Amino acid sequence: MESNQVQQNAPGSSTIDTDALLAGLGPEVFENANTITKWLLSQPTESLPVIAQAVFAKLFNNASESRQYHGNGHDVVRLCSFVQRCAKAKDEKLKEWAFTEPVSTKLFHFYLEWYEHDPHRALRLILDVLVASATINPKPETGKAIKEHILKTIVEIVARKSAMQLTKSGLQCLDHFLNKKALSLDEVARKYREVDSSVADLPHLSVWRSFVFELFSWMELPYVCPHAGKCLVHIFKGLTSQAAATQESEKFTVEVWKTWLQEAVAQRPAVLEDIKNYVLVPIFKTEKVESLKLLEVFNRSEIPVGSTQDLTDLTLLLQLATLETGKRFGLVEEPSNDIDASQSSSKVILRDTVLESFLTHPSLSVRSSAFSLLVSSQATTKPFSRIAFDLLRKHLAAFHADFDAKLRNEVLGYTKNLIRRVKNVISVAQRSLAQAASKQNPAPADQDTTSSKKKPAPENLLKNPTEAKEVLDRHEAFFSWWYLGFLKGELLPTASYQRHITAMRAALLALKVGKHAGATDDTVDEDVSKSISSDFTWIRLLLDLLLDPFDDVRDSASNLLGLFSQEIIKSPAQPTLNSKTQLEVLQDFCLKARALADKTGRADHGDGAARSQGLLCRWLDGADLQIAHISKIISGLEDKVTKAEKDLGHAAIENPVHPDFAAISYAWPVLAKETLSETQLEAVHRLYQRVFDCAKRIWVAVRHVLCDDSPEGHLPEELEEIEGLDTKDLLSYSFRAVHESSNLLRLMLQTLRLTPGPGVPFPPLPVFQDTGYLTFEQLSSLRHRGAFSTVSLTFTTCCQLTQKLPIVFPETAESNPLLREWYKGTINCIMSQASTTRRSAGIPSLVAGILTANAESPSFNEVFSELEEIGKKPVTQAETDGSNLPQVHALNSLREIFKSSLLSKKAEAYLARTLQLAANNLKSEVWAIRNCGLLLLRSLIDCLLGTGESKAIIESGWDGVSVRISYNKYPTLPGVILGLLESANKALGEDAKTSAAEAVFPALDIIRRAGPPESYRAELQGHIEGYLDSHLWHVREIAARTLCSFLLQGDWVAEIQRLLEESEDRANRIHGVLLLTRFVLERKISLGADVSEDTSKLKVLLRRLADESDNFKTCPVVKAAYLEIFNILASIDPIINQSALELIAITPGSDSATVMDKTKQYPSSALLDVEAVIASVYHAAAVTDTKVLRALFLHTLSKDINTTQRMLEMVPVAWKSITTTEAIGGLSNLYAEVCTTTAATPDIKAAAISNLGDLIDALLQQGLQAELVGLPFMATIEQTWKGLQQGEINPNLSCAIIRASGSLMAALALRNAATTTTTTAAACSEIDNQMAQRLRAWGAMMANALDIDNTFDTRYAAASSLTSFFTGFLPTTGVNWSPAFLPALSALYDALIDDDDEVRDLASAATAPVIGQQMVPPSAADRLAVWMSETFFREEEFQEHLVSRLTTGDSSPVAGKSSELTSAAEQLLTALQFDDSLFATEEQNLFIDEVRETRRWQRELIARASASGSLDILSSGPAFAKLSSWTEEGLKYLTTLVRENSDGPLGWTSDQHVFAACARVLLCAVAVVKVAGAESAVGEALKTFKEVAEKGVLHGSLLEVVATV
Repeated sequence: MESNQVQQNAPGSSTIDTDALLAGLGPEVFENANTITKWLLSQPTESLPVIAQAVFAKLFNNASESRQYHGNGHDVVRLCSFVQRCAKAKDEKLKEWAFTEPVSTKLFHFYLEWYEHDPHRALRLILDVLVASATINPKPETGKAIKEHILKTIVEIVARKSAMQLTKSGLQCLDHFLNKKALSLDEVARKYREVDSSVADLPHLSVWRSFVFELFSWMELPYVCPHAGKCLVHIFKGLTSQAAATQESEKFTVEVWKTWLQEAVAQRPAVLEDIKNYVLVPIFKTEKVESLKLLEVFNRSEIPVGSTQDLTDLTLLLQLATLETGKRFGLVEEPSNDIDASQSSSKVILRDTVLESFLTHPSLSVRSSAFSLLVSSQATTKPFSRIAFDLLRKHLAAFHADFDAKLRNEVLGYTKNLIRRVKNVISVAQRSLAQAASKQNPAPADQDTTSSKKKPAPENLLKNPTEAKEVLDRHEAFFSWWYLGFLKGELLPTASYQRHITAMRAALLALKVGKHAGATDDTVDEDVSKSISSDFTWIRLLLDLLLDPFDDVRDSASNLLGLFSQEIIKSPAQPTLNSKTQLEVLQDFCLKARALADKTGRADHGDGAARSQGLLCRWLDGADLQIAHISKIISGLEDKVTKAEKDLGHAAIENPVHPDFAAISYAWPVLAKETLSETQLEAVHRLYQRVFDCAKRIWVAVRHVLCDDSPEGHLPEELEEIEGLDTKDLLSYSFRAVHESSNLLRLMLQTLRLTPGPGVPFPPLPVFQDTGYLTFEQLSSLRHRGAFSTVSLTFTTCCQLTQKLPIVFPETAESNPLLREWYKGTINCIMSQASTTRRSAGIPSLVAGILTANAESPSFNEVFSELEEIGKKPVTQAETDGSNLPQVHALNSLREIFKSSLLSKKAEAYLARTLQLAANNLKSEVWAIRNCGLLLLRSLIDCLLGTGESKAIIESGWDGVSVRISYNKYPTLPGVILGLLESANKALGEDAKTSAAEAVFPALDIIRRAGPPESYRAELQGHIEGYLDSHLWHVREIAARTLCSFLLQGDWVAEIQRLLEESEDRANRIHGVLLLTRFVLERKISLGADVSEDTSKLKVLLRRLADESDNFKTCPVVKAAYLEIFNILASIDPIINQSALELIAITPGSDSATVMDKTKQYPSSALLDVEAVIASVYHAAAVTDTKVLRALFLHTLSKDINTTQRMLEMVPVAWKSITTTEAIGGLSNLYAEVCTTTAATPDIKAAAISNLGDLIDALLQQGLQAELVGLPFMATIEQTWKGLQQGEINPNLSCAIIRASGSLMAALALRNAATTTTTTAAACSEIDNQMAQRLRAWGAMMANALDIDNTFDTRYAAASSLTSFFTGFLPTTGVNWSPAFLPALSALYDALIDDDDEVRDLASAATAPVIGQQMVPPSAADRLAVWMSETFFREEEFQEHLVSRLTTGDSSPVAGKSSELTSAAEQLLTALQFDDSLFATEEQNLFIDEVRETRRWQRELIARASASGSLDILSSGPAFAKLSSWTEEGLKYLTTLVRENSDGPLGWTSDQHVFAACARVLLCAVAVVKVAGAESAVGEALKTFKEVAEKGVLHGSLLEVVATV
């Protein structure tokens, strides 16, 4: 025993039997440390150390047992308290024992092991004992030994030199010792040098850098990062203190700490948030002086111009995170000019220029963090500065327009804080002013006047009335005037979906966020509500958006309007005109919306009309009015249903019913919330019945359409003669009728979930029962997938609500047979219904719906077992014609159960037996049953492995480490898989074996994705290896991919060798093993495993086998698989590939003639040709011989064009590391030759020109302009370009030419620069006429390619081309911008406003060298427009361009020449042509906003014209005269339109195209008036227009355009 061993080592211990002594003690002695110590001190003095050691051993064992059973820590407390009391004892021997090294060491390791897995609070006492033993030990040498042991262990753990993975407990111990000053940083550094020899000779700062990065690496583990963060904070504080006390030149500074943080984030991006929370936050809490220094260092950092690397983004994110954290602690202030010197010395002031560059940065994360930094604050009552508001005004629009939904949601979260802070500041300022006013009237003597002294700091800042007034005015001007006006401007008809939805959600926040600090957000801000409602333009925009194409926009508009109070609803909509009330305006709008929905039949119009009816019901004051309103809707619906019953064809065209059903759906929840009287309840019950009757009648009218076996192409003969009706119209009408009616029935029945009480409008019981039977009938007969998906939800609701019936209708408590009847009907459908093209149609939904009720009868087990029995019934091909198979319906129903989120959890218990059932059905003779069994098996696999993985992860298979399936949870699963494999191997005959192999694919897929189970591992592997010999390639491939999961661990090369040796030289077997070799190799490389040792052994193995096997010489498939492996190895190490080439008779180092001759000799196959050519490309790269490549190209071109294309695609991959001038010259010559080779196909030319473009781009990015200009192909670049234009051009080649043209133009421009450079002028200071013509022609080509009607690939290629040119050419030359660049710059601007974000992002990167800064596309477009105007405004060509942008939205089509403008009248006439077709054509560009574009260029025209000397140039030129004439004519025509057509909500200007045309005319008019004066012809026409428009109630947003002149 342990106590005996101690006795032998302790003096005088031989006479004491400690075991017997302790065994005789009662439990009261060991109650706590006090009782133990008291008893111990009563023992003989000379025996105290021995007895203490025995007691310690007993307590230690008790604590160890407590750890195993996760005890509460009492045993640890007793143990530590006992040692502490012994350490404080008066007896010196006992005290000496408490400080001995064995006691401390044992406690230390006990702590490490327990705390790592269970960080109990009581364990901290052990650390206290250890600190005492190390610091106040009576024997200093013992204390030092203890400390050295602890320090060595901890440092080894941190440096990953310890076999013990006890990082969390080790770091916690280090933190505790540093906190208690038991360890110093010098001691840690000294021990680190001893532990890690690689840092032994490094300087002091380098040692700490290495140690700090060890800690950063541990922060990747979530459970370790808090402790690592604490240790990093200790190091920062300690090194800072050391630096303050030393005069060394190389010492620790905050700049060094910043560099370490940046490098850590660059290496491990995932730890950024942890660094912020666990490193920066503690530093900012405790070290204010050093925190300010660190923040100032970060504040001085700026974005590197021209850098787009991810590393830069991470650096910026760290900078923003640091500054934001500092702002949260009150150490950072927003940019402001009002901060006095005393405050600026104690805080870091953000620089507005740096913050603005963050707000416009292309990175989404950087921009989001910058916005958060701008609006966050330590207190919600802290005022914003003027500069902060200016930044928000300038850049908020770009955030609202961003395509990324995640960024917009983050911005909305920050916007909530922004609104709250602004409102709180306004409230504080108002109270401060009220308080100042009250001081002028002294309070009564008995009133408490001390409350003002208790105000929190933010209010004290506003005690100066002048300051409070200024703050109030500033914040009200921002919120009430600018921000709400900005949101209104984002709702224009021409704005994009992103702007619409973000603005409305922000408006909802503005309405709901409370005014005062701590206020809740559940009430409406009446001030904001009145501000919105008093502006009829707001109401008009929101009403129009009720018919927006996007559902969430319609929903948000409805929610916004629904927040208005009755006072607002009953107030005049336009008080100045004494107009209708808001309610009357809405009633008129409902009539217009309903008429429009009936006219078009579109889903969005129908839903919008329905939402307007629901909103009207919400605005009505009182249940009687609401009931009457719904009754009126139902009456209209009944009329439409009657028409459908009489003439379905014309009803489908003229009278859609889905808007009416939807209208009731939106209105009904309003009524359901009311508590009704008996009379009202009777009226509501009648409404229930009428709605159900309409739903049933429309179902009867359209069922023959939706129940046809092929509903998509079905048009009954009697309807074929109706003009304008096709299958699409009829099917849409029928589906939407059933869809909306079923949704409505489900919604009305949901009231049964309400708590029973008087006045609750429950549906009548007969209506509920009839609805259940109706949905059952629909599900059992529908064939339209969308329709039965909707109806299945309603039926499921009915089934679930049957369990609520006894509560609502007590008379049904004893007898509730509905579920049982529906279950019997479902079984009858399964047994009798024929199989269709929809497999089982709605039958599985019937089964799932019944089970979701979770009823006792029919129970889950009853239903599942019966379906299982039906699915098991054997059937042969001879017994059935395939039209009546109950097994199909049963299997599909089981699949639905496992797919249902409501049932899958309960079904898990049945998974294994269902797997067996599905596997058995895979052997059926009947294809339909085999197919359903396979589908069921796939669903079961999804249940096992989940469905949230990407396709790439699914295809890559198991990684050899993760646990994808808990085979212990499904103990029968391995046996089922093994049974499948065994049954397949037993099948006889080739046909049977093929069928069996196909049936076993799902089982192989489970192993491939989840890894093999340990049980039956050998048996499974043996069976799967048998499939490597299959005569079917696909079977061999699946088997090889599955076996890959067996070989990810262990010596896989030896397994490959075994399989090859067992192949007996069978070609199929060898091919299967080679496929397996390739898959294992690819998987290990993708997982980052080191395969260098394996590849050397594999190379020897395969080479030997190739020499011994005849199949390697005669079978092309085997040879191709062999070469494919060596090509993979060559991608890692090109030298390896040279031996593989001997297989195709090419000796390493052969010249080009030998390669061309020898490649003709091997047995040919398409796959072998490709792999041999790839191997030859790697060989050519290894010997750096482009002649070999050229010979190979000529040979493969004459043999196979596909192989040639593959060869060209592989050249950049194989030659990527070769950068010699000769090699680059040879490659460029080869690509240029391919482009001019007449025998080359378009795809081959496309590959060549793409490679050439990429090669030029790489040279430009590396700064090798001189080398590029000196390449031989540059002398024939014109011939190369002409060669591309000749012959056939397919879309692939067209895109490749466009893509590479930018690179070629950059090369030509550089060559021109080199030839025109003078001694006094910078490069490219002038361009010759030929180059200018080329630039213009290329710019025009780019503009044509970027036309929105072109495909995405074409537009993306053009954007890539522009990026190559501007990023490759501009940074290397001092450009004297000439008008020749205008077409290209105009095309670049078009790319910035393209519909696809990928195109816009590329264009943004191309714009950066022009404007000198990286910016997000909207901001880049603004800046580029300003830059172009400043640079080219004096050029007549640019003035033409500017006028074209203003009047038509396009650049001038012919560069340098005047072009006729499309008149405003023509644009308006085109826009007024309304498309009322059922399926409207979607706009090609949903991002562009014509109004925003026109405003942008209008702003530039006015700004440039106001500059000195520019007005005369402009007014004297033909462009401005053309603009004036166009605008005058447009104003006159628009005035006529306004006079002849009344406007209003859903009026003629609500259409986005009409609105855009009107706005374009008015914005041009404002520009002309501001340039030429109000006395001009345009000024007079504008004055007339304003008079007519104000009388005609034109769209308020259009009137606001001209309000400034």
